[in-house]
Amino acid sequence: MNIKELAKILDLSIATVSRALNSHPEVSVATQKRVLEAAKHYGYRPNAAGRNLRKGKVNTVALLLPPGERDNFYTATFFMRVAAGLQARLRRHDIDTILHLALDEEDEKLWLQRIIEQHKADAVILTNTLLHDPRIEYLHQSQFPFATLGRSATLNGAFNWVDLDFSNVASRAVEQGKQAGFRHIALVTLGQESSQGAIFTQSWREALVQNDLPVNEEYLFHGELSEVSGYEALRYFHSLPVPPDYIIFLSDIQMLGASFYARQQHCHYPFFAGVFSSDLSSFLPVKPTGFDIPFTSLGEALADAILNAMESGQPPINALPQLRLVTQREHKMD
Repeated sequence: MNIKELAKILDLSIATVSRALNSHPEVSVATQKRVLEAAKHYGYRPNAAGRNLRKGKVNTVALLLPPGERDNFYTATFFMRVAAGLQARLRRHDIDTILHLALDEEDEKLWLQRIIEQHKADAVILTNTLLHDPRIEYLHQSQFPFATLGRSATLNGAFNWVDLDFSNVASRAVEQGKQAGFRHIALVTLGQESSQGAIFTQSWREALVQNDLPVNEEYLFHGELSEVSGYEALRYFHSLPVPPDYIIFLSDIQMLGASFYARQQHCHYPFFAGVFSSDLSSFLPVKPTGFDIPFTSLGEALADAILNAMESGQPPINALPQLRLVTQREHKMD
């Protein structure tokens, strides 16, 4: 049955039936009830594509991946796992997820502009957030729904976001190093514009002070989330007159590069892997310690954040899914 046939049975205009089905305020409660009961009785189902077209919706959320510059295509495994939890939660609301990998920052800007102007999605999820992020400002000014994977000082953080608790990671890592008897603790973090990198760095400094350990800025390396960055970090630390005796990485991806340098130079440094972004580090001869990411929970929390952003007038929500400390992570073969 189509809407024309339903309107004929009810002796109402097609416009009135359409408004009643969409709870339009100009249609009385009694008429709405009558139309809905008739639609249920006769098995009428509105055409979803047509309904969404009229409402200007495409039932799609876009997950914007970090630009694929240099060697940082590491994102595939991490984001596929997050996207699985995201899509499972969004599917319950008849919403699909599309992933977009920008070639560079300029391509990312153009794509955001197109997605808003051409309405290619109903909302956007940003990743790789910066302390001062112009993308957040742009989406906010455009009044386009968005959420972020990562915090930012932009808009004073008053928007929907989900993040990993890098403050706790840094604190626990420093404690682990002190308990093992180390005093010269280094950190490999992200560039200074990175929100996650800034949180990680500040928490490292605070944890050293709280544990009565020296804060040596020479033991701080700003890099990227890549194996190359970890390799360069260890080469730098190894060249210092007094190298650190314990090194904390933001991610095991960086630690992989550092491990290769250590084997190449026949040197040894105790490592703390930060968060496990992949399974690769579990195959290393020296099993790393770090935090497992709850990928499903992270994706579900991100879905809740973007759904909240799509509901106009709702206060923003934030989440820090709980991480689990794993000592000497080892790959289990079936």
